[in-house]
Amino acid sequence: MNRTDFEQLRSARTWNDAFEIILRFYSADGNGVKGLWGDKTPSYVLEMDLLKEIFPTARFLHIIRDPRDVVVSAKKAWGHNALRVARKWVRDMKAARQSACNLGKDYLSVYYENLLIDSETELRRISEFVERPFEEVMMTLAVPSENLGNAKGKRKIDRGNFGKYRQVLTPGLQKRVEEIVYDVIDTTPYELEYAERHKPLSPTMLTYLNIADGVKTVAHLLRRRGVVDGTRVMVGRRIQKKRNSH
Repeated sequence: MNRTDFEQLRSARTWNDAFEIILRFYSADGNGVKGLWGDKTPSYVLEMDLLKEIFPTARFLHIIRDPRDVVVSAKKAWGHNALRVARKWVRDMKAARQSACNLGKDYLSVYYENLLIDSETELRRISEFVERPFEEVMMTLAVPSENLGNAKGKRKIDRGNFGKYRQVLTPGLQKRVEEIVYDVIDTTPYELEYAERHKPLSPTMLTYLNIADGVKTVAHLLRRRGVVDGTRVMVGRRIQKKRNSH
């Protein structure tokens, strides 16, 4: 955006208005754009109540995945520790449940595995949720939506992309992951295979894993975006986390 385009933001009365101006600028149809826009950012699950205040007409589609496959995916894409990822899954699920009570009909949960196995049924349900007609074109992508993990570069639904934890995780590690998610997973269709009780991470261990994964994330950002851009992103994230903590 040049300065003339950017000056249009002065007319925005809300964050919602400001974001729409930016979206219209970058859309192919310009000011004639119609329909829905969306943003797929997993961390939004922690901020749904705030986002609803900023965007009153927003609706939230929460895609839930087997936590054991989540830890496998995070390890492959980011090198993150399986136990810390399991703890994050618990945190996100609890946050989603709390916000879902406030959001009512504007919140819909979908299980990732159902989306793969019976894509059309689930997409029809999602289409009804956002009040748009289902179209066959929804079953494919014009461009790949992911640049990490098993979905990298794919434009078709990989119907077998679940249950891979059985080939990747050792029985001992799988049991430990299940112990961490034990008190939350019982409200989902996922069945425990090893764990018999809830055994969360200790605060000390969680702190250690947060630091270790943080170092890996920094290294990934610097490799992917370069020193200047990567540092800017890191500083921005730290500022955001500090604000959220207050």
